[in-house]
Amino acid sequence: MDWGHSGNGDTVLIADIGGTNCRFELWKIDMTGGRAHQELYHQIFPCREFPTFPDALAEVARQEVFQANLPKAAAFACAGPVAHNKCEMTNLSWVIDGDYLSEAHGIRVAVLNDFEANGYGVTALEPEHLVCLNEVPDVEKGPKAVLGPGTGLGEAQLFWDEIQGGYKVWPSEGSHATFAPRGWKQRALQVFVEQELGYCEVEHVTCGSGLERIYRFLQSDESCNRPLVSMDTCKDAPAITKAALSGNDELAVEAVDMFLAIIGAEAGYMGLRALATGGVYICGGITPKLLEKIRDRRCLVHSFLHQESRFNKLLRTFPLYAVIYERTGLLGTREYAIRLMGQPSFIKAT
Repeated sequence: MDWGHSGNGDTVLIADIGGTNCRFELWKIDMTGGRAHQELYHQIFPCREFPTFPDALAEVARQEVFQANLPKAAAFACAGPVAHNKCEMTNLSWVIDGDYLSEAHGIRVAVLNDFEANGYGVTALEPEHLVCLNEVPDVEKGPKAVLGPGTGLGEAQLFWDEIQGGYKVWPSEGSHATFAPRGWKQRALQVFVEQELGYCEVEHVTCGSGLERIYRFLQSDESCNRPLVSMDTCKDAPAITKAALSGNDELAVEAVDMFLAIIGAEAGYMGLRALATGGVYICGGITPKLLEKIRDRRCLVHSFLHQESRFNKLLRTFPLYAVIYERTGLLGTREYAIRLMGQPSFIKAT
């Protein structure tokens, strides 16, 4: 069905497509330049219910509210690598082909990597979605860096595009670089991970499974004489986080501190790579859960500033933010769809 000829000029369709579920949303956009956007429809479908993505999309298109508000543009964020506006899902047999869907439905369609969507989401966050950790003001139109610990570690850089009048997101696979430990304990952690996996990259110690790995490493440390109150129950990242927040397990507290210190170091490296005077943003599902530790323990900020580095003064010019909004990816997908609708010349960075 061609949506373009009869579609509303102020409606966009977005989707967040994971390995298990896909979430669709239909939005009526405030065309005055404000942000009074109205959600018209949302639905979460188990991916296994549909053999292909177009089948899932057809189910959405059958809804009465969709028929009454045909979209003018669409953007889909996918958990997998994207090339040439197409994603072959990593943990699902779906192929999301933006050019095919655009031709089939007569509207502009973009396919984004899920963390690329987080990058665009950062540009649309409200002040209440952010906690500034170092009280440094950001520079207007300055470069930004985004990292997000979760199931893995996503990374991206944002640079202002004067022609488009907004930021463009440049995705990265920097989290797969070799881990650079600081101090003897992190060097011992690196050896521990190398013995387990054969090598140690940044992502191996900065995601949910990375926190579990750090906890196991500390358990194996023969010099550790602390009582392991939750040793039998701290089998996954949520349990370790809960034990650390309660303060009942000293090993869990130490594991979270080391985890945050490593994330802080990586945030600093990203700031230096991008010269991120527009801010370094730590998002992802883990960040809001550990916000109390991030603010109180200060190990993340201390590691970010890296007092021993000769670039410490430069690092002090980069604002550091914790993103506490948990739907940044969907926000970014909507932001991208709005740009597609409003700027015919707008194109992806990749």
